[in-house]
Amino acid sequence: MMTSLQDSDPVIRDYMIKHSLPQIYKALLAGLCVSCPEDPLHFIEEKILSILEDQDCEICWHTFIDEDKQISSLAGGIVYDMFGNPEDSLCPSHLLEKAYSCYRTNLFKMCFMGWKSYISMKKMKAARLLERMEETEMYHKQRRIKLAFIKWTAWVQFRKQRQNDALRKLQKVQESVHCRNTITAWRHVVQDAKRAKEYFKRLERDIQESQNSEIPQGDGQDRLSLLPNKLSLKIFQSLGVRDLLKCALVCHSWKAITQISSLWTEIDFSPEASWIIDRTVERILRVHRVYVISVNLCGCTLVQKSSFRRISKFTLISLKRSCLFCFVFVKKGQCKNLQELDISECPNLNDENMKMILEGCHSLLHLNLAFTHITNATIRVLSRCCLMLRSLSLAYCTSFSDKGLQYLTTEKGCHRLNYLDLSGCSQISVDGFRYVAEACSSLQQIVLDDLPTLTDTCVQVLMSKCHALTAISLLDSPYLSDVTFKTIAEEISLTKIQIEGNNRMMDSSLKALCRSSLKLSEVQMSDCTRMTDASLKSLGSLTKLCNLNISGCIKVTDMGIHYITEGLSAVELRELDLSYCPKLTDLSLTRITQKCSNLTNLSVCFCENLTDNGFECLDSCASLISLDITGCKIHDKGLAALGTNHSMRKLTAAECVFITDNGIKMFCQLCHRLELLDVCHCVCLSDRAIKALSFFCRTIATVRIAGCPKMTDTAVKYLTRVGHFLKELDVSGCPLLTDRTPSFLLCSCTQLRSISMLYCKNISKQAALKLQRRVQHWKYSNNDSPYSLD
Repeated sequence: MMTSLQDSDPVIRDYMIKHSLPQIYKALLAGLCVSCPEDPLHFIEEKILSILEDQDCEICWHTFIDEDKQISSLAGGIVYDMFGNPEDSLCPSHLLEKAYSCYRTNLFKMCFMGWKSYISMKKMKAARLLERMEETEMYHKQRRIKLAFIKWTAWVQFRKQRQNDALRKLQKVQESVHCRNTITAWRHVVQDAKRAKEYFKRLERDIQESQNSEIPQGDGQDRLSLLPNKLSLKIFQSLGVRDLLKCALVCHSWKAITQISSLWTEIDFSPEASWIIDRTVERILRVHRVYVISVNLCGCTLVQKSSFRRISKFTLISLKRSCLFCFVFVKKGQCKNLQELDISECPNLNDENMKMILEGCHSLLHLNLAFTHITNATIRVLSRCCLMLRSLSLAYCTSFSDKGLQYLTTEKGCHRLNYLDLSGCSQISVDGFRYVAEACSSLQQIVLDDLPTLTDTCVQVLMSKCHALTAISLLDSPYLSDVTFKTIAEEISLTKIQIEGNNRMMDSSLKALCRSSLKLSEVQMSDCTRMTDASLKSLGSLTKLCNLNISGCIKVTDMGIHYITEGLSAVELRELDLSYCPKLTDLSLTRITQKCSNLTNLSVCFCENLTDNGFECLDSCASLISLDITGCKIHDKGLAALGTNHSMRKLTAAECVFITDNGIKMFCQLCHRLELLDVCHCVCLSDRAIKALSFFCRTIATVRIAGCPKMTDTAVKYLTRVGHFLKELDVSGCPLLTDRTPSFLLCSCTQLRSISMLYCKNISKQAALKLQRRVQHWKYSNNDSPYSLD
């Protein structure tokens, strides 16, 4: 009730306290609960009246309870619960002591708990403070480290910036010095070029004036002399050295034309090897030394050692495929454009001669020393003198060693080589290849053919330094394994690779090469017997493949050709060699015809499963120019179908024993533009075949009928009647030919350059020798034929 009063309105609360209404309520309620009257209202009325009568009495909760009235346990419990025990009011001291004790206990307990809480809180604060101090110390330490690291980083960057600035300044100074030196050298070169140009112009003008004064205008008695000089010059440019010398003896006008310098820039003495001598060479070069750029003395056996003795007075210009003492000279100081030198196949060439030559050819770019006996001394001179050399061939030079190649690393010469040929140099070891790699790291093409001693280590040493290689040839190197080709795939990216006669190379090697060298355009994998269709599948992924040679890969089937023809480069393919692939059938030829629309050269030699049906498909290959079907089982029907391909220019059908005269006739009737026909060892052919060839194919230039026993002099006579363009003829192994054959050729074939008459026992040597002076390549013997002609 007191609680409810506290929450009530203050006016009402004051009123109730003033009139002791709470005490009255308690007393009435306690009396009702204890007395339990029958009429509670009447009981309340009496007690209120007693209060009104005695207003000064103190009202307590037990005022209306009779003293003699026993309070029941239930009523007492209710009353005591509501108003307290009457004994409490009777014994206030005891209650106070108890209350005090309880209060003290509670107070002590509260103080103890408060103290305990305080102590715990203090310990907690101390622990938290300690943790914070440790965190603060750690933070402070890290901050100091961070600040120190920031300062150190800034210092390092500052130092690096200063170093970079210094490096840039040094580079700028170096570039300026290099630029100044380059400009100075360029100025000197320009001045020399201007002086040389003026000299050449003056010399040319003098020559032209002398020519104009020597040519008797209008007095010539032949049509050539009456032509303008430019037209006459074009005619004379097609003549050889011997013809030019003869023309110079005809008349003054012809001699003047033969003295024009442009006719002697490239001199080819090799066709005249049987008669050319030192005196003739020296006389020609003395007159035309200024303009001579290229000279070919291949096979000139009459050129003697006197040429070497004159080398100290002259400077070499250019030689191509020389056979013995192949040297051409001009006076020192008059030829400053030296670029090419080819003195290959000179058995008497020695180191002393090479030293004199190379010391006078400092601007040499191309040098060929193949098939010579040079030693380490020559290579040492090369490394010292040939600073501008770009191309070098040492093929089949077996007299030098690794020590000679070591000279290349010690001097400045040959460091710019981009082409190197070491074919047949089996004496080179791993150390030699290491020296080559160190000295010629800019190589782009290398030829390592015919090296049976070449190992994986040799190639790995090369690949470790020569990362610019784009073309490599490894023909006849049987001991190279997959390790070599995977190393090549890892180190370089190729555009051309040639491999032949390797029985260790697997499909995985070619797959790795195709993945690394996406620009491969020429691939030769001939006689690699482990190659399967999986290799051709890898080749089919290339996009620029234009030349493919897989001859001798006996495991290749039609499925492999399917991969090639369905590949990305089928349209780009120009040359395809499938010789000695016995598992190929007509289906492959059909796919090639359908997909390879730009194919120009196709070879299917000794593909025994090809038939006439397959060859008939080739008539629709409009771009096909050259076809080689040697050893195939083709008949007249298939050959006639090939004739419908009007783009055919060259046909090689050697050892096609089923071809007859009728087949050749039907083919020639349709293929009028044929330029080459090879029917060697086609034993069924006779004079009738050559008659059809000479009648229908008027532009034929090369005919090979070796091993055809039915051929007679009549066949050669047919050829000579219309053989105005005939340049090469092979009649070896034709036993019925007589001396009439050389006679026919002498009379009619003026352009004949090559004749082979081996094993012609009815042709006398005296008749054959008459042809030797007229041709460049001449072969003759009257021994018994080794061919099996049964």
